[in-house]
Amino acid sequence: MLKLRQFFIILVLTFPILISFDSTGINKKAIASYQSPEGIQFLSYSEEWDQAKLIDLYQQLVKNKHGKEIYSLQEVSIIGGTHSSSFTKGSYHALTSSITLYQGDTYTNPTDYAETLSHEYGHHFAYFYFPSHHLPFSKWLTVRGIEAPALQWDAFWNYNEKFHAYYPQEIIADDYVLLYGATHKVEVDDVYSNEAFYLRTEHENSQLPNVLENSKLHSYLEEESGIKIDESRLLQLPKLADWNHSTLSFQISDKPNVAYRLNLEFHQSGDKASDEWELYEITTDETKNIVDFSLDGIDQEVLSASDYMTASIDVVDLSTSIGFETEEITLDLSKISDKHM
Repeated sequence: MLKLRQFFIILVLTFPILISFDSTGINKKAIASYQSPEGIQFLSYSEEWDQAKLIDLYQQLVKNKHGKEIYSLQEVSIIGGTHSSSFTKGSYHALTSSITLYQGDTYTNPTDYAETLSHEYGHHFAYFYFPSHHLPFSKWLTVRGIEAPALQWDAFWNYNEKFHAYYPQEIIADDYVLLYGATHKVEVDDVYSNEAFYLRTEHENSQLPNVLENSKLHSYLEEESGIKIDESRLLQLPKLADWNHSTLSFQISDKPNVAYRLNLEFHQSGDKASDEWELYEITTDETKNIVDFSLDGIDQEVLSASDYMTASIDVVDLSTSIGFETEEITLDLSKISDKHM
């Protein structure tokens, strides 16, 4: 029985290497190539990608924070078609320590692959420093604060796209994107058009504990990799501090240039239609750790006719594009004695 268990553990440990033989669809000579100073081979199998674009692609890659692991990345290839009839834009191959980017005939600008490169490089980072992260007993899982039953562990033999956000391999790659990945600034005008919230850099699995405020995990990643996490990119989830008929107050990270969108929905009993409102706030240098949303602009008839309201907050750091949406909370309006004012 012990030997069988040991065999199973060895099989699971080596499976990511075996699965790396998965076909990339590359079966012809490269159209263009470039070798980076670190020795990474950038190869193009698309007529849309010449050496100049490959050099720009390399520049996109090194915007992600990296350490000695970058010297073990062997290859970044870009092909014109899709992967296994899928619309995925990238994949990482553990055996060859290589990244393949897809749909190069469609996405012809290196910036089109910026976030894809961050995520795929996150896989490289994870397998270099934390090779057992895809196992239920890994230290990473414990420090990350996730219960093993909450995740899917069969990615290597029973992969299903609908479980993508619950595979540990994808979770740690998205963790890398948020903690180490390349960032970009967001224009204030994009907040009020909602573009900033739709295009922000966020974790695919919003049900997990917020990786941006897990200081124990940050220390663990830094100790193992030697790569520091910039404190400027950290954000805590807003938490309701106080509320009344005119104001909702939330405890937030004490940092400027962060946009908050409060999503409110007012509900009446029965089958009557609900009313939806959005309120915006952007923190400044004077903002501390509390943000107040005034309800004065909301139709008072809506407030007085409603029995309860539901609220969630969308967040985006305008300096990094990093953000998230909070879980929805329900507030009983009948508990406010002066709600009809």
